[in-house]
Amino acid sequence: MPFIEMGEEFANAKETPLAPEGQYDLKLHTLSEDKVPGQKNNLVIDIRFETEGYLPMRHWIALPLPEKDARNDQEKGHDPGTTAKTKMLMAKRFCYLFSIPYTDNGFNTDDFLGARARAGVTQSSFTRQDGSEATNNKIILPRLPDEVEAVA
Repeated sequence: MPFIEMGEEFANAKETPLAPEGQYDLKLHTLSEDKVPGQKNNLVIDIRFETEGYLPMRHWIALPLPEKDARNDQEKGHDPGTTAKTKMLMAKRFCYLFSIPYTDNGFNTDDFLGARARAGVTQSSFTRQDGSEATNNKIILPRLPDEVEAVA
């Protein structure tokens, strides 16, 4: 294959940095219901945030899947319902943090776009399926207040 001319900017191409750990004003700008890449039977709400000058942040809300969650509890020796309850707690924490309306039974993803919050962000390392290491930003979801009510 012959040489491909990319232009002068090719020399300046570099990775967008991760946001340093700290507090950020986040605005939800993209939302989809999807499967986590590389994971089987793992339905999530895939959420993306823009942060000025840094790599866009991504957050997933894992949705309960009764059969898969029960199998996960059994395989890991958890009490029945632990996986589903944890997924629900994380979704509720997200809705509370971003002031997204919810009821005692759930939430409407139509209320997500444009939601804003001042949130803590950290960096988290993980091992990819190919064995390589990667680091990304992770939104810190604070614990719910003791007396939190549905905010529909």
